[in-house]
Amino acid sequence: MKTIQLIIALIITFSYSKINFAQESTQFRRTEVINRFINQNSGFKNSSDLNDKIKFKEIAKDNTKSPILGALLSGVIPGAGEFYAKSFIKSAIFFGLEAGLWTAYSVFQKKGNDQTESFQNFADNNWDIYKYGRWLKEQSFSGADGIDLTADKYELRRKINIVEAQNFSHQLPPFGEQQYYELIGKYQNFVTGWADADLSVVNRNNYGSYKTEMFIGYSYDRQKANDYYNKGTTSLTLVVLNHLLSSADAAWSVSMFNKDLKVKAGLKMKEDHTYYGQKKVIPVAEVKITF
Repeated sequence: MKTIQLIIALIITFSYSKINFAQESTQFRRTEVINRFINQNSGFKNSSDLNDKIKFKEIAKDNTKSPILGALLSGVIPGAGEFYAKSFIKSAIFFGLEAGLWTAYSVFQKKGNDQTESFQNFADNNWDIYKYGRWLKEQSFSGADGIDLTADKYELRRKINIVEAQNFSHQLPPFGEQQYYELIGKYQNFVTGWADADLSVVNRNNYGSYKTEMFIGYSYDRQKANDYYNKGTTSLTLVVLNHLLSSADAAWSVSMFNKDLKVKAGLKMKEDHTYYGQKKVIPVAEVKITF
């Protein structure tokens, strides 16, 4: 008989103490949890005693947030997903990084453009295709007899390209192209076209090691522009990385927001004493609330 009563008591107690928490579908009400605690002699006299022990946060289906939406928001604007998850500090960090990286990109792009314009203007004023063509003729490179120094610079470049194809690894690109400005400050045969090149000193035997201040300075200025552009590219890479990291963090932050209250219900057996001092085993409902 006592065994049957104990089983019935276990069933009744468990039916009142079982709280299933599911963030997608379950809604808890404050009074419902309070009544269960009071009915199970949890030591709380009334609802105000319970409120002194825990700060209960009502969680309903309508209050849950979508991790996917959070990830999409941060994928578009870093920090937006964190703001959606009410993680305001991280939202400010990711958004601040985004603004800073775009600012850095703009600054480096402008510096690169300004530096490019500067070294191109310098080349236009100090590198001369006619001087370069004259040196080729004077040094009697293969095919140089066909170079006409009275022709316009476009026809002269075409003639010079024929000579270059027979003697050098690179040919002079069309005027104004990016490769044109790069090659005249990179390959040694073009050093003779610079204004400070001494054609009485440089010849077909030593041009490979011949340097001028303009050639060296121009190479440095051109590389400086490339460095600015590379830094701008790095900033863009970090922008993409910031989007990806913020998107992943937003999904996690939303999940944590949905789980900031976890209610776990259980049942355990506890030894107690009767009024007359006799030991007895009673079922005790356990509810763990994590904030």
